[in-house]
Amino acid sequence: MYSLRSLAAQLVKPACLLFLLMFVTSGCKKNTIDQALETDANGYLCNGCKAKFYTERVVFANRCPSCKSMNLVQVVGFVCAADGHVTVGPRGTGSLACEKCGKVTSGLSIPKEVDFKAWGAEKKTRAEVGS
Repeated sequence: MYSLRSLAAQLVKPACLLFLLMFVTSGCKKNTIDQALETDANGYLCNGCKAKFYTERVVFANRCPSCKSMNLVQVVGFVCAADGHVTVGPRGTGSLACEKCGKVTSGLSIPKEVDFKAWGAEKKTRAEVGS
């Protein structure tokens, strides 16, 4: 019969080897998840006046630059599996219809400046968003 301590010791070795193998095989290349999480901007939708805007990556908005409301929602990208198009929409929505083909989106990404511009958002400064 194994004791709890010996069983734990037997499980630690394979777990360490698996972690080491994952670390070594990942190397310096960026995987798909890392690429989806990288961005050069932060996007927002104002729940008050429906203004669409974005800021530089290091700037986080506290208020809407148009109506000064603090009722903002960060936006994310909804990726269409059929055509790869990114549809920008409010975070927490679940999924949206693809703007390009109309199919239900199935993936999430963090949009980049080019996505925010295509969505119709305007770039705002730190002073404009009260950061």
